Amino acid sequence: MVSKGRVIGVLFGLFALVCLFATYDFSRGRTADTDSPLVGEVLAATKARECGRDATEIVARYLPLGMDQSEAEKVLAQTVIRPPTPWFWKPVNENSTVWNGDSLEALRTIKTTAFGNQLLRLYLSFGDGKLRKLAAEVVCRFD
Repeated sequence: MVSKGRVIGVLFGLFALVCLFATYDFSRGRTADTDSPLVGEVLAATKARECGRDATEIVARYLPLGMDQSEAEKVLAQTVIRPPTPWFWKPVNENSTVWNGDSLEALRTIKTTAFGNQLLRLYLSFGDGKLRKLAAEVVCRFD
């Protein structure tokens, strides 16, 4: 006959393993499903918990200075992910674009986890319909 304490111990151990798996799995984030080579390259260059990383050099390969404004907007429109469908949390896919005169600030979700998101923040300045200035960084939001 199995003792009551042993059964409780085994059940507690199984519960701890399930919790450990769920926490580990969703803290590192699911692989983002995307067709954007820009997002793929930024994710490849960014470590899992790296926030505030300058990504201007990577983004400049896809949005070179002198690029037409309409072409830059097309590249930004393609910079999206299809978030995972986890069973115990709802991913927040935050994508926004704010114009201020000839300047554009865009936020694109590049990775989503149970504890927060990694976003690609882009600052673009245009002059005469061409891209004149570019800055990009990876930022983290913890919810």
